[in-house]
Amino acid sequence: MRHRRLRRVRNRRAVLVIAVCAIATAPLAAQAAQSPAPPAAAPPSPPSTVVVALGLRDPSLDAGVVRGGEVVLARGFEVELAKLLARRLGGRVGRFVELRPAVRLLAGPPGGGGWQLAVAGIERSRPPRAAAGLSAPYLTTDAAVVLRRHLPRPRRLADLRGRVLCAIRGSGAARAIATVVRPRTAPVLATRVDRVRELLRTGACDAALVPATEAGRFVRAHGRELGPVAGRVESGDGFVVAVAGGTGPDVAAVDRALARLRSDGTLGRLARSWLGIDPARLRTLR
Repeated sequence: MRHRRLRRVRNRRAVLVIAVCAIATAPLAAQAAQSPAPPAAAPPSPPSTVVVALGLRDPSLDAGVVRGGEVVLARGFEVELAKLLARRLGGRVGRFVELRPAVRLLAGPPGGGGWQLAVAGIERSRPPRAAAGLSAPYLTTDAAVVLRRHLPRPRRLADLRGRVLCAIRGSGAARAIATVVRPRTAPVLATRVDRVRELLRTGACDAALVPATEAGRFVRAHGRELGPVAGRVESGDGFVVAVAGGTGPDVAAVDRALARLRSDGTLGRLARSWLGIDPARLRTLR
């Protein structure tokens, strides 16, 4: 009898516990039933597109066919750089547009021309009042020193001061000769690149100063008749990317992308591919 009573008590306690649990969980179950299901994860958005302005001033830097202000079949160092920049910024180039001269890109309000990035040979030192933001330089504008054959390599500017130098009249290289090198002998100035190359080939001048971006092309055709590209003379602040405010990436993001492209060697490989040399690797003569 006693055992039967214990079993009845235990059974009643079990029923009581089950009832209490059911009462306690009922509101939670009702609340869960009324709560909306969590929203499904949104599909990833497609990459944003960037409109890039080009200057179309040099076949090695940026070239293409223009139709209605839009550049088709674009190719060159700056074209490929723009594509890489857009990719590093999380997007892609939607289209290229032409706006010449490049200084016009900075004359109006930011983004007034419908572009977000301008990779068009813009020099930081040229536009006095840039409406757009300007990045760190992506390509040097220094003058490269190309020697005549058998001339010893200069190790400093003083080694050039006793030499006969030549350059294009009115060019940045000619200004570098006058203001940075300051040779003891008046330079020989020509009006055409092929004339400068001929002066160097025949020994009428000891070294030619040409834009570093053109040095590879300068020596390519007559490499065996000319000496090496022996260094560079500082002249200018380099080419920079113009960034339109409010409609695209900011200058800091562009600078970070350029720094990564420089540190991983991409900029150097791009320069060698399109320009024949990497101007940044040339020794600066001081």
